[in-house]
Amino acid sequence: MANIDKLARFIASLGSLNEYGSTIAQTKKALETENLTYLSSQTDQVIFQDALKGIKAIQKTGFNVDGIIAVNKQFDGDSDEQPTMPGHLRNAYYNPGDQIAITLDPSGRTHYIPKEVVSREDLDQIVTEFEMSEQTSKAAWLVFVRLSKLQPFQDGNKRTALIVANHAVKALETQNYLLIPENLLDRMDFTTALMRYYAANGSAEEQLSFDRLYRIVNMPVSQSKPTEYEFPDAKTKHYKIKETFSTNKHYDKNQTY
Repeated sequence: MANIDKLARFIASLGSLNEYGSTIAQTKKALETENLTYLSSQTDQVIFQDALKGIKAIQKTGFNVDGIIAVNKQFDGDSDEQPTMPGHLRNAYYNPGDQIAITLDPSGRTHYIPKEVVSREDLDQIVTEFEMSEQTSKAAWLVFVRLSKLQPFQDGNKRTALIVANHAVKALETQNYLLIPENLLDRMDFTTALMRYYAANGSAEEQLSFDRLYRIVNMPVSQSKPTEYEFPDAKTKHYKIKETFSTNKHYDKNQTY
């Protein structure tokens, strides 16, 4: 039987990749009661449902190309953070919606533009290299960063990657989840390290960026405490947090980056 506290923490961690505003306590309450109104917003409800559907999909399909696609295919709720064509591998040569650029700095001047055509072979290479590794949590985090940088889908790539990485290392079964840092500043460090990985040219630069990110996710829990206090009745104090910069936008070929 799943530990509700651990699952709630994982869903909140996953959601933090897309501005999930509900606390762990609220998420736990939604899991216990199967009542989405405990969550802070309609967007949170979509992310919550996506997470549960994505977990179920990859557990059914397995850690393979079809499993990765199956996770993203579940992201079909009504939210701006969703792919227009869930589960569709990007091909920017014929579909304008597949043209994306990732903002790398607060000024919005620097962007990472992923490869324009993603194939099943690209996904299979990530799967194969993990299977040939020692299959440690570090190897699973490498699956996360590589899938995230590849940007195989129109949207929801980081959430897809985190679910896939957790399944790869059997964390969805053991509930010893790979988690994004809960502390806001630590999470910003994590995002910065991930953006460095996106911008890295060549394997040496990628390794340096990955090592930085891996150190962040392995900080002791005492150094990465939740930003918000949790209350048993799920009534929490909320702060409006403005994002420092956007991490995803559509790529306009007519604009110079």
